[in-house]
Amino acid sequence: MKYGIIGLGNHSVNRVMPSIVESGSQITGITTANKEKGAKLSESFSCRYFNTYDEMLKSDIDCVYVGSPNFLHYEHAMKAIKNGKHVLMEKPMTLKSLHARELIEASKDHKVSLGVGFHLRAHPAISKLKKNLQENGGQIKFMNGAWAHKSTHSANPTTDSKWWTELDKVGGGSVMGTGVHVLDTLLNIAGKFPRKVSAFSLPETSIIDTTMAVYMQFDSFIGNAFSSRETDAVPNDLAVTTEEHEYRVKNFFSTSIDYVFTVDGKSKSKGSEGNIYLEEVREFEKMVDGKDSLIAKAKDGYNVVRVVEDAHKSISMSR
Repeated sequence: MKYGIIGLGNHSVNRVMPSIVESGSQITGITTANKEKGAKLSESFSCRYFNTYDEMLKSDIDCVYVGSPNFLHYEHAMKAIKNGKHVLMEKPMTLKSLHARELIEASKDHKVSLGVGFHLRAHPAISKLKKNLQENGGQIKFMNGAWAHKSTHSANPTTDSKWWTELDKVGGGSVMGTGVHVLDTLLNIAGKFPRKVSAFSLPETSIIDTTMAVYMQFDSFIGNAFSSRETDAVPNDLAVTTEEHEYRVKNFFSTSIDYVFTVDGKSKSKGSEGNIYLEEVREFEKMVDGKDSLIAKAKDGYNVVRVVEDAHKSISMSR
């Protein structure tokens, strides 16, 4: 497949773009507002730099990877879809659920695939966990996930990352940086949308949170998604408790694979090899080819946006 890239932040350049190349596909075009950076990277990836996004969309690319800032996801994805390009877009899908719905409808109308970059969908421990839940039965009672780390986005913003400090452009702080991955993982395991959502955040008075806990009430169990960019002390684990067993994936929430899968406290398997972003790219390409795929679909991205919206409503109502 021939990819066009819009948005050349650290995540795009250091994780996704090398994975596209490793997958055997091609990056044939890139574009960004920072022309100097774009021209330099076009040499590194042996591709063409386009002065405008519209110009790149008119080229012979098959799909677009949207790695631009959060507030531009909707605009960039919609333009690609209307130009008949498949889209792999970075999380969060959009800042508004209305925009996410519009992207879903547009992708159907133009008959293109739309995937969302929740890379943990391709984590090997997810299949192990789901298999155990299916084979051993037992009603889920509680799910918990946490992704916390110390971040420099707000303390030392660069030109490329300054948008992380602007309310109307980012849509949140820790919840948008890592919390959406936790939410997507819990929704993926639950296989349904929660009946109720409540949340707590610090600071309470700002959309750009440093810490957030989102509680989701399902029919017969609760899911808790915790995110923070102020501490490294919280284990970034995924845990599911059923009527019979406790399952845990230690260090699940990460940008790399280095985990231990336990059942009732006993280690069952572990892994520390593989490129999870390469797997994400491969799963996206399976979806484009009409095959079964682990990639997060547009509806999955939409559901996460809905939960984040409900979380912010819950916080504002409790003030």
